[in-house]
Amino acid sequence: MMLRHCSPRASFRRFVGFMVVMVAGVASAGTLLDYPRSTGRDTTIAVPQTAFHDWQAAESEAATLVEAWKTEPVTLPWTRLQLARYIKHKAMPTRGARGLALMHVAMYDGHQLAIARKLDAKLVVSAAAARVLGYQFTAEERAFDRIAYSVAAQLSGTTRETLPPAALDALRLGYGVGEKVVARAETDGAQRGWNGSRLQWYGDDRYYGPGSWEPTPPYFYYPPDEPFAPGWKTWVLKRADQFRPTPPPFGSERYLKDVQEVVAIHTSRTDEQLRIAKFWVDGHGSVTPPGHWNQIAMDEVKKARLDDATTARLFAEINIAMADTFIAVWDTKYHYWTMRPITAAKKLLGQELKLPILTPPFPSYVSGHAGFSGAAARILGNYFPQEAERLDTMAEEAAASRLYGGIHFRHDNEDGLALGRKIADEVLRWRESR
Repeated sequence: MMLRHCSPRASFRRFVGFMVVMVAGVASAGTLLDYPRSTGRDTTIAVPQTAFHDWQAAESEAATLVEAWKTEPVTLPWTRLQLARYIKHKAMPTRGARGLALMHVAMYDGHQLAIARKLDAKLVVSAAAARVLGYQFTAEERAFDRIAYSVAAQLSGTTRETLPPAALDALRLGYGVGEKVVARAETDGAQRGWNGSRLQWYGDDRYYGPGSWEPTPPYFYYPPDEPFAPGWKTWVLKRADQFRPTPPPFGSERYLKDVQEVVAIHTSRTDEQLRIAKFWVDGHGSVTPPGHWNQIAMDEVKKARLDDATTARLFAEINIAMADTFIAVWDTKYHYWTMRPITAAKKLLGQELKLPILTPPFPSYVSGHAGFSGAAARILGNYFPQEAERLDTMAEEAAASRLYGGIHFRHDNEDGLALGRKIADEVLRWRESR
């Protein structure tokens, strides 16, 4: 079901979950998380004080948001701001999907509750986004709170110290939503990392047989990234291994064929293949691979001129799909522990590869880029069916980019695409069941 170019009244009637019901003390307005009826009403807020920054930067960013709202849906400028922070703080690509899902669940739920309570959705969404971004980027002190207060002042035509009661109610509700999402993040398992005792676990419970992963040149990073991600809490999937695929056996005819293909491309890589490999690289210091697909989604939303509610829902779904895809991909990687092409080419064919992009420090099968791209394109194709074929072609190019760069086999990419598409289909079924 899509909502495009609908009147506000028609969108209200057709959008699943707009009706507010009260069940066991929990307020449901079609939100993705459950919120007590007291959410926002018992939230204490105050104008944020800072010892290290003035308000000038916050007021400038708030003015950018307010100006963007003249032509864009309410959540879109905050998505752009989050991606800019990914670049500024050199966010780890392996953390990109989780952060985007948390942010967009908060904004979606905030928008839903704002409509239900007849509060300013721009302020509720801003406060919810500010709370989650503050959780993600603690180095910015309370910069995002200052932006939210500056937005409220500019929209209200007052000072931030003299905001009207309705604006304060909207900020309280948004912060309450943000607190709920942050509480979910604090229990999703992503806080678990490597330390001395867990490095011992790494040696105790992994595959070391033929074809197993080894640190790769030129830097031989160790330990591998995010080995505990298979245990993170999923949004829609019942289990991380729900759709786990199976790689071709090491040394099999299919495996050797795919190793030979990587070497063949390496020796005769075209300028176009190199361009594609670098266009989709999305490494450290970028918007990250999931962020790249958020940029694509933003372009589609603006072209189609989607309304606020549909845009909030689309970005919640695409980022939930990619967050669950990340967990499923990492479950697959750390179940099989397969070696990278640069290692296999040397061991099996005696070929030293000098690759144009850096091999990431974790097992090969399946490709995360392929998984993210398959999931994102499938969600977007559901909202923009006339663009579905083009979006799928883009996803296939993103997957192929990893083969052109020499860091994935064809079977990594094909199975990664299929995995992402299955997860997106599961997210779409979940939506229809709500």
